[in-house]
Amino acid sequence: MAFTIPDDLSPELYPLAWLVGTWRGYGILTYGETVPEQAVYQEMTFDHDGGPYLRQTTTIWTVDATRSQDLDFEMPGLEGASRLTPAQVWSTETTFWRPVGQEMPEAADDGGEAGGGEAGSGGGASSPASKTPITSLELVSADPAGHVGVWEGWIQGPRAQVGTQAVGRTRTAASVTEMSRMFGLVGGELLWTQDMAAFGQAEAQSYASGRLGRVEEAGETDPGAALREAIAADEATRAAEAVAAGGSSAVQDAPPPTDTQSPTTGASV
Repeated sequence: MAFTIPDDLSPELYPLAWLVGTWRGYGILTYGETVPEQAVYQEMTFDHDGGPYLRQTTTIWTVDATRSQDLDFEMPGLEGASRLTPAQVWSTETTFWRPVGQEMPEAADDGGEAGGGEAGSGGGASSPASKTPITSLELVSADPAGHVGVWEGWIQGPRAQVGTQAVGRTRTAASVTEMSRMFGLVGGELLWTQDMAAFGQAEAQSYASGRLGRVEEAGETDPGAALREAIAADEATRAAEAVAAGGSSAVQDAPPPTDTQSPTTGASV
């Protein structure tokens, strides 16, 4: 389905318009020996209230391996998500994206090389990306684990890259000193990665990645549906087993019907 810019989207957000919506899929979570490599279920929502900023809400779930199917990491995001059953929330975060300026990439020199620097496309003058304005970004993020981040970066066409300028944390939060993220629209899907320096590591290393598909209809299955269904099935099974066990015990423990018992002492009368 072709993407259309929402009518009420602020003009400042047009370069970010392709992000707007809900994305769902799967990915990998790993961080050296601290976080073992594992598949995860992911959802990102980019929405707005008419102001010149986007709100991003990201949630990552661990996976119940006993109720999930094998995952092919080349499959589309929504298909991969449908094979996974979320177990519990690993992390959630809210981030605000604010565009703060725009410039054109540097023109290609006689040798055909673009001089866009870090924010440039790296391609020649004939590259579509080299003709696309570069929009500078400022972001702020917060998570319930006790971290806040101040980010800067850029977006150009279907690519965005941001990195932290400062990371703050509460007294009991895990140490995180640096984070960087890349986002790209590839074949209609949102691909993203995150590197970070944390848990005493001085150098940034890979932490998370994901492949997400756009959720076109609001009625599509929500992330917790599979988990709730599994929990409900388990509870129903345990309840049935408890009833069956209780009924058997009641039959075994029932007193002989020949005597009448006192309601207060239990003695035969």
